[in-house]
Amino acid sequence: MASAVWGSAPWWGPPPPAPARPLTDIDFCSGAQLQELTQLIQELGVQESWSDAPKPGPDLLRAKDFVFSLLGLVHRRDPRFPPQAELLLLRGGIREGSLDLGLAPLGPYIRGPHYDAGFTLLVPVFSLDGTGQELQLDAESCFARLRLPEQIRGTSVREAWQDCLGPPAPGGRDSVHRTQSEESPKDRQSPVDQPHDGTEPEPTVSLDQSSGSEGQDVIDLELSTPLKTLNGDLRKAAVVSPIPWPSERWEAWPTLCPAQVAAWFFASLAAVAESLFPVPGAPRLVHAARHAGFTTVLLATPGPPRHLLLFDLIPVVSVAGWPEGARSHSWAGPLASESASFYLVPGGHTEPPGACGWQLCFARQELALKARIPAPLLQAHAAAQALLRPLVAGTRAAAPYLLRTLLYWACERLPALYLARPENAGACCLGLLDELGRVLEAGTLPHYFLSGRKLRAGDGAAALLGALARLRGDPAGALRAAVEEAKAARKGGGLAGVGGGAH
Repeated sequence: MASAVWGSAPWWGPPPPAPARPLTDIDFCSGAQLQELTQLIQELGVQESWSDAPKPGPDLLRAKDFVFSLLGLVHRRDPRFPPQAELLLLRGGIREGSLDLGLAPLGPYIRGPHYDAGFTLLVPVFSLDGTGQELQLDAESCFARLRLPEQIRGTSVREAWQDCLGPPAPGGRDSVHRTQSEESPKDRQSPVDQPHDGTEPEPTVSLDQSSGSEGQDVIDLELSTPLKTLNGDLRKAAVVSPIPWPSERWEAWPTLCPAQVAAWFFASLAAVAESLFPVPGAPRLVHAARHAGFTTVLLATPGPPRHLLLFDLIPVVSVAGWPEGARSHSWAGPLASESASFYLVPGGHTEPPGACGWQLCFARQELALKARIPAPLLQAHAAAQALLRPLVAGTRAAAPYLLRTLLYWACERLPALYLARPENAGACCLGLLDELGRVLEAGTLPHYFLSGRKLRAGDGAAALLGALARLRGDPAGALRAAVEEAKAARKGGGLAGVGGGAH
């Protein structure tokens, strides 16, 4: 009986060989297995979950309450600190890309040797309802100037902020900021009014402000040697004496100077910090320093294990509404109504000397967008940040925030199903690093929220590009090192190296 055939082969014979499939699980640049990279990224996420978990541990909660209580004590000393401010706490410090502060000096802190986990706290010290002519937005940059009228809602603001006033802002009416009117979100009650046991005026700390180091404000409480800081602080900005301003002409309104607000913010914190004394079982404030427009504090938890936590405290202006020219984000869908606001933060030194510009910040929108990003892509971004961390430590590089911005652009460019597949985390991590390399080479990256504006990579982009190329040659080795660093941070003991001379 003739045998039936399928094509030219008998049906009972061996199946034809499967067509050759391309090797898609190997990184062409380094030869690393993408599956191994994905496994390392997942392991890194597990090791860092102690500080990044949705439910923070007791050490983190106590540290947060300590910072809120400290701000409450400052409010009692200076009522310009808001008693019921809507504080915004972000995971990750500024050195990890939590905010865009331009090319500001960030200090010598390195996660691992100097601290175990970092956070950013935005402290609104002034608020606008988004209407009127107070805000002047620059058409070609991410900066704005805040004019202060004689009174706002019956309160004399110029008299209250006379030690932080700058010169009138130039420009005409057509450059004034206009928002799509939305009411200011109702402030939530925060624990800033909690009592603290260390309020007695018993100075036990030394304020190390060497006159030979320009722009350096440091408090070290527990360290034998103060943590060295970088120069470039804004303390050198002179306080403008109040002069009679014609209230009828808004062009002549004085501006609120971010440099002087940052100096006042640190001085107020320092005055309270000098009166604190250790309380058993509570976190200890061991270091505070001002870098450009923000204050960095280090808290040691009681343990065990003992952790050193970094908080970047930033005085900001809260603005309800949405700036003209800001773009929407179709991939994320409609965001919560309370995200229709933005902040003004003291930025880097990218303006001419003597300018009083605030940098626009969209931290609330970024927090809402982060909730829509697939978990594998977030893991890939966290791994890329960990690989980038040692390359930018102690520099003014804007690369960490550039990498965060690339995360948002990736969500617009790539299919959501691809980004949501766990096995693609390794490829996404490498893709983010490759995109960052192209941005460093170009020198700029389109701003994600402001159409027509660009983020700048900074003068150190060339050196960072070379270091990034070397990292891309062995991403698996770099990820293994990041996993070991995360294990050490989980066990605590990040105090080693603080105050040494190798910063």
